[in-house]
Amino acid sequence: MEYGSLLLLFDQENPCWTEELVRIAEEDPAPLVRMLDEGLLAKENELFFLTGAGREAFSEEAAANYLPAVPGTPGPDAGKDLFLTRLRLLLEKKHIQRWGVKEFVPSARFPIPPLQDDEIFTRSSGFEWLWPSSPLCAQMREDWPLTGLAARREAPPSPDAAPKWFEAKGTYPAYFEADLLHLSRYDFQAYAHIPRSPNDPWGILNADRFFCMRASAPEAGNLDGYLATTGRFQLALEVLRRMVLPGYIDLDSFDQDGINWLLFVFDHEEEAEACVSLLAPFGLDLIRGSMPMDVWALSFEALVNFSPKAETIHDLIPVIGRPVVRTP
Repeated sequence: MEYGSLLLLFDQENPCWTEELVRIAEEDPAPLVRMLDEGLLAKENELFFLTGAGREAFSEEAAANYLPAVPGTPGPDAGKDLFLTRLRLLLEKKHIQRWGVKEFVPSARFPIPPLQDDEIFTRSSGFEWLWPSSPLCAQMREDWPLTGLAARREAPPSPDAAPKWFEAKGTYPAYFEADLLHLSRYDFQAYAHIPRSPNDPWGILNADRFFCMRASAPEAGNLDGYLATTGRFQLALEVLRRMVLPGYIDLDSFDQDGINWLLFVFDHEEEAEACVSLLAPFGLDLIRGSMPMDVWALSFEALVNFSPKAETIHDLIPVIGRPVVRTP
């Protein structure tokens, strides 16, 4: 088909595109207007997306190229669709990962104890994380006491261990959702013989993990939202460390340190700087009880303006990102 590779950009994970994003994807955006005129695309403001006829043409093109791709349909939040595509494209474009693999998991959801914000933290008389002393988390630590290397001496949990545990406690899990989870697998071949765990639908075993969050304006009125997100991220790590992949969250299969970074992502550098100003005063208290973990601020502006191509993600984020707090 005339629009082959351009048409196939509009897949299930990337249903919305702008001319700018098409250029970043190294395609010519000029045919978008013809596709619009021919009824393959519709447009709202700057966003292009497939029509019914466009989805049929996509399926035909995918089948002709023996691809399992599925045509995309915009979700209820087109801004999020655009955020995911833009962030994935830029992260992909700005580092090489010559001896490894880059993976992206959109809307990755992790089970956590169903705690309200006022059960996670307090600022009433100074900042304090409350979740570690909540009855449900205290019970989880009692029932699943082993983490780190000590946990490897025990049989791994069953794939349904976490949901069964929540059910046994008379509750259902809530979820921490990372808008985009980037998994970095450096020296991938060294781990190729290690099978994927049935407990791990996200593929986080033996990968460095960057949990990217679409962030609101960093200002005092939104502080509690940032703290709640950070707290729920800590709860996700707690469940992963105890009931899902105990022994393999902070160390990989070769006992090398694993990375769990929470990244708040903004459009502009001044917003990333404001995020640091908002959260950095908490210091290590922001991550206390859940280390090792880091919190960073990152902007699309910095990604776009980074002109060289980094070798790995570890050569990219520390250069253009802004650290909020890091594990010593």
